Amino acid sequence: MATLDKTVYSGKQFESYVSIQSDALGTNDVSGTLYKIRTPEINDIDTSAGSIFADAVRSGQRVQRPTDHIATYKGGVFRWSFSDYAVENEAALQMLLQLVSEDDSPSGTVAITGNQGTVAYEEGSSTGEYACVVISSPDADEDKLMHSSILETLTLTLNPTVNGGRLTASGTFFSGYQPVIGTEGTSPDATAVDYTEGFFDCTTMSIGADDVVINNFEVTISNPAQRVGYTTVNSITHEPSAYMRGGMIEVTGTLSALLDDNVTDTIQDFRSGASVNISIGEGTKLDFDIPTAKYTGYTHTNTDSGVFIDLPFKGTADGDGALITIKAT
Repeated sequence: MATLDKTVYSGKQFESYVSIQSDALGTNDVSGTLYKIRTPEINDIDTSAGSIFADAVRSGQRVQRPTDHIATYKGGVFRWSFSDYAVENEAALQMLLQLVSEDDSPSGTVAITGNQGTVAYEEGSSTGEYACVVISSPDADEDKLMHSSILETLTLTLNPTVNGGRLTASGTFFSGYQPVIGTEGTSPDATAVDYTEGFFDCTTMSIGADDVVINNFEVTISNPAQRVGYTTVNSITHEPSAYMRGGMIEVTGTLSALLDDNVTDTIQDFRSGASVNISIGEGTKLDFDIPTAKYTGYTHTNTDSGVFIDLPFKGTADGDGALITIKAT
């Protein structure tokens, strides 16, 4: 029996790094430039769906036998989520946008269009946009690498009362490949603090071309994937032979606007099902444009600053029309 280990770690000792993986899908080492995603808390990789559990209760006794519980650490999926990332690095932000949008030129205008193509994600191939996620542990041989990871969702928030109004990001990564646990010595980029854009830099806040007073804006891009097939990769059996990333891409969100005549006109558009343009930003360094948004409801919020209307919305697009465009430079 092992003696008592009196080591105590602080949660502040953990770090998370993400890179755009340049190696082929399924390669289980770090490639690409790692950037620190510095959040208040570092979540562990969720392995709850990495195993398949089943109970095959057999007759002969009223109590379940140990052998009646089946656990298989094969054919599962893994996820890692981050939240409340006050964006501080331009390259890290553009990396996240590239991973979720599959637009490989994020230094310009990131765009998702109505005729977005379906990219092949095949084990051993380098097409598509996928990531290495590293959870750096103070216990050196317990670092974790979740390679070949798809950024399923990315939420970007502008709120004057959160992080000083700084653009804030949250998201979830998915992988069908078993994480590597051990010492990961790859050094991250210095992650210079070179991006400070946020709510108070936005000079345009309009709905349907009408200027409005907004006190919160949040948008989520969802571009999920599913693991496909079973093959041996890195001497591990029943790893994915491919991902399927051809489902619906969705842009949803909400904004909170001061109740005035312009917002009243917008509510009429909402009721009629008309498309309206949502434009938030300052044009160059930070800009969101959703050309054909549809509202999905609204509620009143009474504050000391007046009545605000919460307007949930979803983006739509047809052909080469834009679902959403984002500038973050």
